[in-house]
Amino acid sequence: TSILWLVFLPNSFYMITDYVHLQEVPRVDLLFDVVMFTSFVFTAVVLGFTSLYLIHQQLRRRLSEMAAAAWVGVVLFICSGAIYVGRDLRWNSWDILFNPGGVLFDLSDRLQNPADYPQMIVTVVGFFALLASMYYLLWSSANQLKSKSH
Repeated sequence: TSILWLVFLPNSFYMITDYVHLQEVPRVDLLFDVVMFTSFVFTAVVLGFTSLYLIHQQLRRRLSEMAAAAWVGVVLFICSGAIYVGRDLRWNSWDILFNPGGVLFDLSDRLQNPADYPQMIVTVVGFFALLASMYYLLWSSANQLKSKSH
């Protein structure tokens, strides 16, 4: 079940990229669509980070604090890579399960020659910085609330 969780977790953060569809909307509907998109994105991101927080808590019970934090970093890096794969290469989570060869074929040159794909680097690093900073704020806030309640 952990593998399935990891396969589908990036979808919650991928929704942030759906703002690109707003350029296709007539100007009259833009404000309504921004509010609607933001409510969907906010819900997805909160649920994604909540599930990551629960996994992080389980990891802390089994591993050292540093090892658990490192695993969270790896998960957020994987999510950032998956956002690139979804938005730029147009693969989705189901393809990892049903067409892993196609996904790996598409990624092979990019992974062997990352410098040839600057958009991949910008997307992955940018989303990793965004997701890691957002999660850090969530984690810090949750720990502050816990310490005040004890």
